[in-house]
Amino acid sequence: MKPSKTLLFLAGVLVSLGIISAIFPKQGLALWELQLYFPTLEDVFAPQEGQSTAVTEQMDAMELSLKMQQDSLAEAAYNDSLKFYLDFFANHPSRMHLPNDNWSYFDALFDAFDHCQEQQKVVRVLHYGDSQIEGDRITGYLRQRLQEKFGGIGPGLLPAVQVVPSTSVGQTASDNIARYIISGNFANRAGHRRFGVLGQLGVATSNESRITIKARDWKQSFENGKKFQKIRLFVGHTSPYFRADLTIPKKGSFKETISDPNLPVSVLQWNLPDSISKFTLNLYGRGEIYGIAADGRSGIAVDNIPFRGSSGDFFTKMDSTVLASMFNELNARLILLEFGGNMTPSIKNNKAVEAYQQTMSKQIALLKTLCPQAKIILIGPADMSTKIHGALQTYPYLEKTIAALREAALSNGVAFWNMYDVMGGHNSMIKWVKNSPSLAATDYIHFNAKGAERIAELFYESLDIYYDYHHFVNDKH
Repeated sequence: MKPSKTLLFLAGVLVSLGIISAIFPKQGLALWELQLYFPTLEDVFAPQEGQSTAVTEQMDAMELSLKMQQDSLAEAAYNDSLKFYLDFFANHPSRMHLPNDNWSYFDALFDAFDHCQEQQKVVRVLHYGDSQIEGDRITGYLRQRLQEKFGGIGPGLLPAVQVVPSTSVGQTASDNIARYIISGNFANRAGHRRFGVLGQLGVATSNESRITIKARDWKQSFENGKKFQKIRLFVGHTSPYFRADLTIPKKGSFKETISDPNLPVSVLQWNLPDSISKFTLNLYGRGEIYGIAADGRSGIAVDNIPFRGSSGDFFTKMDSTVLASMFNELNARLILLEFGGNMTPSIKNNKAVEAYQQTMSKQIALLKTLCPQAKIILIGPADMSTKIHGALQTYPYLEKTIAALREAALSNGVAFWNMYDVMGGHNSMIKWVKNSPSLAATDYIHFNAKGAERIAELFYESLDIYYDYHHFVNDKH
């Protein structure tokens, strides 16, 4: 073949491949039992694994766009400020997706935040998630920022037995407290559905048991979580005259006894004159322990509730009476649901996407019924990478899964925050891992400590925009 014809032939092949690459579905094409993939042009020309790709500048720019705009709003004219808010609500990657574009969705929540100190109330934020939030990652940063702004101390609600180390507190429990959890890799069913809002419980199996909680004083521990002033013990199905003694080093013991063992949830409470950093609960009697709240006497409390390996489908598997009672006792006003990552590897087709959407819709609908006073934000999963034809790429059905979760949230009248978009979208996890310093683990799934703090900061700054808008609108009238 003549060189000119060879060149023409190769050019034709390249053009054809380019056209196929452009129109072939990014998530692949299902053919009977096979899933066919074709590399996109982005994949072909993307940096190789060994090539460093910085995203710090991108995240800095996004954060700066939030802070600078907020700072400048105070001096801007009303119409200019309104234009900023509306542009942010419509276009910014870090925006909250709100049902019916209702920008006042959080008004009741922000009113509760604003008045919790003067009303001497604890307003509670419950952060549910998978292993992305284990050890108080992401949650710890949110807690610190919210407590700095609105008041409050303490690490929040804690289980009787903690198997995953936390940067906030260290815990020990006597061996006669059995641990059960509803979902995830550590799932251990109790033979009944009474799990409480933590999705786990400890069962005191003999007449004397003990739990000790001590605030961490690590470098990565946040200051506001190191002290507590209001201790509450949530129990149920106890033996008659169940008693708990709160023992504080150098300050003595303080006894509380339940008044009615027939209630679905009983609360034993200690309001202390001074803040403490360590206490022991000596329990006398048998019963189920649904959680221990270590808070301030007022302000914001933020609970870290991780389920390693869970897809968030467990609320409908728990006793609704216990859940509703605890939500009410805790004054839960904001529920964050951060799930989807554990489901992603198993989603291979549109049918699986739709099934997961329906599952999460049921969880949200139930939570709205059990905790009507709370606002809910469903947080979509981060970008995740897997090897496809030898190259790391975003999981094929991740974007469709995120779209389905967004629809599950909005169709049920709650908010959605797209962490995938905030990270940078397709193949952004590769960049987060390769960033200097790295912001994610080399499993290309989990954030490291720096990445968790960065994503928490962007979430907080986004929520703060809506808080500012709340005052911008309501203070004008």
